[in-house]
Amino acid sequence: MAKVLLSSGLSQYTGGVDVVEIDAPRVQELIAALAARFPALVDRIGHFAVAVDGVVYHDAPYHRLERDSEVCFVPRVAGG
Repeated sequence: MAKVLLSSGLSQYTGGVDVVEIDAPRVQELIAALAARFPALVDRIGHFAVAVDGVVYHDAPYHRLERDSEVCFVPRVAGG
């Protein structure tokens, strides 16, 4: 199962839960499972980029997850 690490900015919408393990083949299914378990995350999580095993993806819905992947949601950074 992928390990999802939630920052304090997101764990306030999960009742304080900051680590979750989810069995999902891709980021898209992982996000759906998080939203089903923690409905308050639905409006927040889309504003974050996704880091999988230390690599940040700004558009990652179809990125494949391994059973031992570590997933973090990080604030998007805009350049100019």
